[in-house]
Amino acid sequence: MNINRKSGGVMDFIYKKFFKSLLIMFFILIFFTLFLYMDYKKYINSPISKSKKQEIFRVEKGENRNEVIDKLYKSKIVKNKLFAQFYVRSKNLGKNLKQGVYILNTSMTPLEVFEKIFNGKIDKDPDVIFVTIPEGYTIKEIAEKLNKEGLVNDINSFIKECQTGKFDYDFLKSIPQSRQSRLEGYLFPDTYQFKKGTSNHEIIDKMLSRFNEIYKSAVFLEMKNTNYSLDEIITISSIVEEEAKLDIERPIIAKVFYNRLQKNMKLESCATVQYALGTHKSVLYYKDLEVDSPYNTYKYIGLPQGPICNPGKNSIMAALNPADVNYIYFVSKGDGSHYFTNSYDEFLKYKKMLKTN
Repeated sequence: MNINRKSGGVMDFIYKKFFKSLLIMFFILIFFTLFLYMDYKKYINSPISKSKKQEIFRVEKGENRNEVIDKLYKSKIVKNKLFAQFYVRSKNLGKNLKQGVYILNTSMTPLEVFEKIFNGKIDKDPDVIFVTIPEGYTIKEIAEKLNKEGLVNDINSFIKECQTGKFDYDFLKSIPQSRQSRLEGYLFPDTYQFKKGTSNHEIIDKMLSRFNEIYKSAVFLEMKNTNYSLDEIITISSIVEEEAKLDIERPIIAKVFYNRLQKNMKLESCATVQYALGTHKSVLYYKDLEVDSPYNTYKYIGLPQGPICNPGKNSIMAALNPADVNYIYFVSKGDGSHYFTNSYDEFLKYKKMLKTN
């Protein structure tokens, strides 16, 4: 009996000691948490620096909040990545993260910095110009747009640089220097930011670099499924870009042109005639269809000499993945959509029907 009492006493002692240790650890944890929380609150509400220094911070297209926090940390605007990540996640910021320029000041608190950047409150840097190049623009139209935005002083000089400038990209090596517009099709339509004073060569190179990114990330993998060269794919894409208004119809229109090529039929795309004429006309006349140009697909069988505009990704992917249809004709309904058929009689019926309407 004495042994059992002694054994029970030892166990009680162990339990008490364990409970006491647990209690101490609990209070240490609470103290540490409170200390950490106070440090966190002090950090996000205290100015980054005592000095008042302006900082220009840029968020690039496609960057996520973790990448932005890393850049802020490397720029020494954020000094505690853990606190920054905790604040941004706890407030669920970053959904409205926008590409652009943010003008910050070291007198701002991290809280003010996070609220500004992760809510997309962009500033306009007077030295940076944002320009959006729409899908389907020709090089001439791009030059005119850049001129209007104050980035290109002379339109003809920009066009000449496109023709004669030296650019080191594999996808350009097979394009003949003698082509009427050597880089047509390869200045990728997107939103760009350029510093004032950027040279024509640098602007063109940035747009070619963007095309190269799309090529490597999406186009290259799909090229194994086609017997056409990249230049031929971009040429077909450019016609699709000009003819199609609805994304759902792009693969169908692409297939119409492939079907016509396989049947050795002329493509007869009005868009190629417009390019051959060098102007967009609301109505084409029969005399326009006779213009003598390697881009006139009413006059010559096969693809035009090269692309007729700079297509977007959707048109490029449509040319790489055409629909499984046997249509060889389409007629615009006038609302952006088209009638499709493989019957010439139906084609004429649709045209007549639209004229009477």
